[in-house]
Amino acid sequence: MKNIKKYILGMATALCLCQSCNVLDIDPTGNYSETTAFNSIKNLDLYVKGFYSIFYVNSQLYVDANCLMDDGASDLIKYSWYGVDGGKMNRFFYQSNFVTPQGNFRSNWNDMYTRIRQLNEYFYDLKKYGNGLNPEEVAARTAEIRFMRAFAYQELVIRHGGVILRTSEEYIDGPEERAKARSSETECWDFILEEYKKAANDLPESWANSDAGRLTKGAAYGMQARAALYAKRWDKAIEACEEVLKLDYTLLPGTSYESYYKIFTSVNNKELILPVYYEKGQNKKQHNFDTYFCPPFDSKPWTGGTNNGAAATPSDEYASSFDIKVNGVYQAFDWDKLNVYGNKPFDNREPRFYASILYNGASWKGRTLQLYVDGDDGYMDFSTAGQDNVHRSTTGYIFRKFMSNDPEYNFTNVLSGQYWIEMRLAEIYLIRSEAYARKNEFEKAYADLKTIRDRVGLPQLEQKNNWSDYLTDLAKERICELGLEGHRYFDLIRWGIAVQTLNQKRLHGIKIEKKGNDFAYEKVECDTQDRLFPERYTIFPIPFSELQTNILCEQNDLWK
Repeated sequence: MKNIKKYILGMATALCLCQSCNVLDIDPTGNYSETTAFNSIKNLDLYVKGFYSIFYVNSQLYVDANCLMDDGASDLIKYSWYGVDGGKMNRFFYQSNFVTPQGNFRSNWNDMYTRIRQLNEYFYDLKKYGNGLNPEEVAARTAEIRFMRAFAYQELVIRHGGVILRTSEEYIDGPEERAKARSSETECWDFILEEYKKAANDLPESWANSDAGRLTKGAAYGMQARAALYAKRWDKAIEACEEVLKLDYTLLPGTSYESYYKIFTSVNNKELILPVYYEKGQNKKQHNFDTYFCPPFDSKPWTGGTNNGAAATPSDEYASSFDIKVNGVYQAFDWDKLNVYGNKPFDNREPRFYASILYNGASWKGRTLQLYVDGDDGYMDFSTAGQDNVHRSTTGYIFRKFMSNDPEYNFTNVLSGQYWIEMRLAEIYLIRSEAYARKNEFEKAYADLKTIRDRVGLPQLEQKNNWSDYLTDLAKERICELGLEGHRYFDLIRWGIAVQTLNQKRLHGIKIEKKGNDFAYEKVECDTQDRLFPERYTIFPIPFSELQTNILCEQNDLWK
């Protein structure tokens, strides 16, 4: 029924993906049949771990030449080179017909359904070949598969709405089952939430150190909480969050930049719920996030003087969300108060600013960043005319979160090994806070915001008692805490404020010029025209190819 090659690929991929954690120490050789894959738990592990690639394709770090991040479709990130992968993200905002059912550069439809079919094959094969294995050990591996199938559907639903549920564990859909109608979004969420619940029942709370990074009970409950939030099941979201909080996770200290930044640099730290591990080095599972997003001066050694880096940079909308301390008291940052700050806008900012953003004057790899006009790292006005050979920030900022300051990084065969964070404990508190607010339990909602702010030394917020005012506070906390972690675009969509936030707007940056020993700062537009974000962009179109081959599948109303 299936090509034996599937098992070779699955095992080889698992070996590649997980070396950074020493998860696998078996080098598969030869051909593997279904019976071999289910011959032992060791072989089954190789098979199951091959499916973990679903988390790597969802990671925002392994960007290849596309450089496409979900937050890049929001107000947090500005793409600096118009020519990055044909300027797709800028064209997305500038051209009214750039996204169509025939072509949507951000759709994951085909990839997720390919993975769903492969995951379904596991269940089919398990019934035929898995009877000789320890049931408890098999249950944990099956729970991993169940989690990943739910995750694949979740990634489809948050983009496309209700999708086609192909979930039989008795047979694999063939050509005769090609025509199948979409399930409602409610039905999809019902399935996803139930799958996470089943996975949580059978997953362990932790694995041995050699299996670090594998799915756990906490990951299942955590992802169930996220799914419940998107599904507007507030009680279910709270219940799942509380299950996570019973487990062995904790917020890392964060009153200093150094302590807070350990969230992103300390492997297997207690805040991580679902990390995705890489390993730098030639022929290892490394990524090239730094290649495209580093300070431009970093890349000079390997490009013969032509800078790389700064393909996308933080917008000032993002950077100015972080508070500043004035006379010992934190307050909202405001460029109109430069004189109050002593013309030092980057001093005394809250710890999350320094962990998220590099700025002019920041210490970086033994030097001081020069993100000003004609500085080593430079600045350029954004243009759609084509600037692929002159790479500079168009916002005056560079990413810090997920960037490597490892001096061994050489931009050729040794790239980056920082891990991606699909979920961490801070998100759980923010999910529960939002769910409480949706139930008008604002005292509890603000208690969870207080937990997040206490960690970084910020004062308690004044409690608001209506959704609109609370959302202002929540949105800022989610930007400062989870920015660049892939949430902002989907937050705007599910809150119903994407159009008002993004449509007919322009992002901003800070143009800095050196004046003697001081600097002059000018807030500038880093868009050349108003951005377009019509109502239909709040949901992805069903791909035209699916509509052609599946006569029972209907297009989303906004795209008809």
